[in-house]
Amino acid sequence: MNPRIAKIVDVKPFLVTVEWTNGQTKTIDFASFLSAEKGRDSIFAKLLQREIFARVKTDGRTLYWDAMTEMIDTDGSTIAAPMDFCPDVLYDFAK
Repeated sequence: MNPRIAKIVDVKPFLVTVEWTNGQTKTIDFASFLSAEKGRDSIFAKLLQREIFARVKTDGRTLYWDAMTEMIDTDGSTIAAPMDFCPDVLYDFAK
């Protein structure tokens, strides 16, 4: 199993530098990672908007953005939901 994201070190437009639980510091280039989404109407394309991208957070495991999508709660109501990425994919893509 790959390490998880311990903390966010820096955020620039479409670049997130993170410290991993193994002590490594790597940068994830989301402009490159999400290049196929540019110009599309998708949840991933929304991340290519600077003001949305800058809201990135970590939960000590991966990166996520609050209220990017919706899901059905246990009572049947629709609620805001975060969007995250598999930390293994991010680790393999990071440089």
